[in-house]
Amino acid sequence: MKQFDIPEFYRSPIIAKVKAKRKVDDPRKQDFSPTFLPFSKVTFVLPRHFGFCYGVENAIEKSYLSLKENPGKRIFLLSEMIHNPAVNEDLQAHGIQFLQSTSGEELIPIASLTSDDIVIIPAFGTTLEIEGIATKKHAPPFPTAKPKRLH
Repeated sequence: MKQFDIPEFYRSPIIAKVKAKRKVDDPRKQDFSPTFLPFSKVTFVLPRHFGFCYGVENAIEKSYLSLKENPGKRIFLLSEMIHNPAVNEDLQAHGIQFLQSTSGEELIPIASLTSDDIVIIPAFGTTLEIEGIATKKHAPPFPTAKPKRLH
């Protein structure tokens, strides 16, 4: 599976070791039992699947890549990437803006987009209506959270 280039801020060495061990012990992901991490009088129980999904890691990578490759351009995410305030605040601190809230409330008018703007569709995707509005503004094809580009 593809490894994403995302900032260390999003990584945990403990979680990376747990996931690496699970990958060796259960490469086909057939075992859905949790992982137990005993520490003295406390045991942490981690579910089999946790952390960022493929789409979210891809969108984080594309967001930072867009910032690096497009200095001075306005870069937008359609809405918050995930329901994780730390991730969304970090992206905003680096200059990415959200066009709408996760409930669909318009924060920045889509009509204000120009052909110089970059719009990233989060892992949630978007409606054909919103894609159509943005495309009519002659915004470039969206870098997308999914491996396939929207046209």
